[in-house]
Amino acid sequence: MPTGPKHWKHTEVGDGTDDTWAEECRCMIGEDHYVGADSPMSEMLSEVDAEDIYLSSGMDPDYDFR
Repeated sequence: MPTGPKHWKHTEVGDGTDDTWAEECRCMIGEDHYVGADSPMSEMLSEVDAEDIYLSSGMDPDYDFR
């Protein structure tokens, strides 16, 4: 698996506070990044992405993530 340069990944603790913890990372982003529900690295879909998935699946209810 290819790896990038060593940097820090910051993740939300998840206890309702704004606290984060950091760990070394070697992903291909290659720069420090923040992982949380409202960050660019989150796994949450934006409303636009969810709508695109729904429409491209033929409006199948199994793919309705809106």
